[in-house]
Amino acid sequence: MRVLLSDIPPALDAVLTEALALCGLVPTKTDAEGLLLGTDDPARALARIAAFAASRPAPLPAPAGTDQNASGQVIWLLPDGQAAALRGGLERAALTHAPQLRVNAIHLGPPRPHPAPWQAAWSAAQPHPGPKPMPQALADALRLVLRMPALTGQIVNLAARR
Repeated sequence: MRVLLSDIPPALDAVLTEALALCGLVPTKTDAEGLLLGTDDPARALARIAAFAASRPAPLPAPAGTDQNASGQVIWLLPDGQAAALRGGLERAALTHAPQLRVNAIHLGPPRPHPAPWQAAWSAAQPHPGPKPMPQALADALRLVLRMPALTGQIVNLAARR
């Protein structure tokens, strides 16, 4: 699948390049089926999503009683700690552009806040494997979002080793 990268922060470039390679996604400048956004500005994200929607064909007709297939996929990479603040923009974009686009987000952080230093000192009762490195965790999240045809307007939280 070819994806268009937009507003990706420089700190995320290397991680995203490795994650795209692990997923088999190819970054391109034109004629992409997907859009990866990295902005933390909701107005800018909505404008980018609208421009991408304008470049995509209308959804394919479906038999009566079945869902239409989206003609494009948008994945918004939300900065760590920004999921709650940007949720409204994501939901607005998902409702506005359905069924033409599927709009989802990957929050680059865990669903709960990071532990305070005194909380981090506690260890687990049983040894367990830690989270995956960031590129592998991001690749797994991208695969999940891309393979779920009914998923739209959702946020996937990412727990990864930094």
